[in-house]
Amino acid sequence: MSSARPAFPLPGPGVLAARIAKLCALPDETALTVARGLLAPGTGRSPSALAALRGFCPEPDALLRLVCLFEAPATAAAQPGGPLLAHLAGGWRRGEAPAPWFDPTGYEVLSAARRDPQEAAILHYAREGWARGLDPDPRQIRGGLTAGASLVLAVQDGAEAGPALALIRRGLAGKAAGQGPEGAECLVLDASPGHAVAHMLTRLPEGMAALRAGLLRLVLADAGTDAAELGRILQAEAAGPVLLRPLPRPDHPPVPVPAPPRAAALHLTGRRQRLRQGEIAPRLTIRCPAPDPARAHRWGDYHFAGSLAVALRAEGVTVRVALAEDWEMPEDSAPDATLLLRGVRRCRPRPGPVNLMWMLSHPDRVEAPELLRYDHVFVASLPHAAALKPLMGARVSALLQCSDPDRFAPDTQTGAARQAEASLPAHPLLFVGNSRRADRWIVSAALATGHPPAIYGAEWEDTPAEPFVRAQSLPNASLGAYYRRARIVLNDHWPDMAARGFVSNRLFDIAMAGGFPLSDGFEGAGMFFGQLPQVRDAAELDRAIRHFTARPAERAARAAALHALVRHRHTFAARARRITARLRELF
Repeated sequence: MSSARPAFPLPGPGVLAARIAKLCALPDETALTVARGLLAPGTGRSPSALAALRGFCPEPDALLRLVCLFEAPATAAAQPGGPLLAHLAGGWRRGEAPAPWFDPTGYEVLSAARRDPQEAAILHYAREGWARGLDPDPRQIRGGLTAGASLVLAVQDGAEAGPALALIRRGLAGKAAGQGPEGAECLVLDASPGHAVAHMLTRLPEGMAALRAGLLRLVLADAGTDAAELGRILQAEAAGPVLLRPLPRPDHPPVPVPAPPRAAALHLTGRRQRLRQGEIAPRLTIRCPAPDPARAHRWGDYHFAGSLAVALRAEGVTVRVALAEDWEMPEDSAPDATLLLRGVRRCRPRPGPVNLMWMLSHPDRVEAPELLRYDHVFVASLPHAAALKPLMGARVSALLQCSDPDRFAPDTQTGAARQAEASLPAHPLLFVGNSRRADRWIVSAALATGHPPAIYGAEWEDTPAEPFVRAQSLPNASLGAYYRRARIVLNDHWPDMAARGFVSNRLFDIAMAGGFPLSDGFEGAGMFFGQLPQVRDAAELDRAIRHFTARPAERAARAAALHALVRHRHTFAARARRITARLRELF
């Protein structure tokens, strides 16, 4: 053991206040005042609310360590002064454990020369053991983690990533040796600039192993987050009890007094109770990745956002759709919530409103630190949502893409629209989509096997498909009619989306329109209950086109089954109800 006195890395006031409220039976506001007093230099750091504890531990630095290191046993009953005072006042003599992770027997061996053998081991450790560099768990019998608890590492700068990783490695080693109990986790509350610690942990094999094993969760807080908000984050994210371990660093800068809460947060706090009770309509901004009004009509996300806005308004939500060029512009009134339609563009959420993400595509472009900035993440994939559970817990859920019956369903079309539809071409094989300047294999395979599709899309110049392009785009209002009139509509996925179960939005639209889709394979296709034909290569595509071209009754039966499924389960109205229900929970 090292004899050098280690510096004590101070937790943030919000985290410390949450512990004081629990361990010392103090109201939240009083606990926050006490925490600031303990952390503020030059004030004597002797809050009157801790007078009883000062009788045992008058030295301010040791008192701060004691509060940070002690954890009440799960069986501790509520007593005047809280479980910490009860333990120091005699509970330790009756064999009560000072903390689930503290090893009194092993510590006593290391500190046999202690000056007062009769005082509580946890108190002696706070006063002398820490200063001597002694290990509170020298035999490492707990593996660093405790059943049903969150080991909270509050990090405030990138230099703390190494010590945090050392504790995580210890927890993983204990788990592998059968010493780490089920239900334990390490929660890193990262308030470092740029969330450097979270970035480092997600890029290291050990960090990712801990995330996948359910031993590690990352919770991000802005560097300027006020103390009260940090306390709320801890109480909302951590399991009980909470073990706040100091990180063994040689130096640590003083913690500045937190700034007052932001104006936006104060504004929202006054509305949250009424929003939760449904007394007022929430204001929601949908962040749509379409770049600007001139090009928005070519983006499927733009039409998706429009249909979602209509469905949310039907649920009583006041909705504004913001295109990418407006994401950084100030809004006339602060929204109560934001919803990012995450495709190819990312957007850093602002503090204040409830921030939601709906991950619609390109999962490989979305990293853990980005996800953890959001209050809740909807994922348009059942398997990928399940894969993110170890990282995000209850803050992630599956929410598949969907379709708009008012735009696509045949029974919602007006008489004039049905007359206009009769004049549209009825293509034997149809493909709607841009080339993406990449090989869209299902189009190439159709051409190679002698089944040229009618193509509506852009950027097909200088490709073998160029002669078959009918137009650069289709009006969204006519898209459903083209799907219905075509004999077969081809569909494909980006490779990463197919592998991770992100179902193409085109499939929902084709089915809602009553068309017959023929798709490439993708993870999670069982959601269509065997009614969606899929192909894996050119030979299978050739056979499928020939088979279904010759069997119109089978095509019609499958199309009807798919339409009924999507119409019943996968509408914007259903998705809007899920989103508003989640908002009420988060408000």
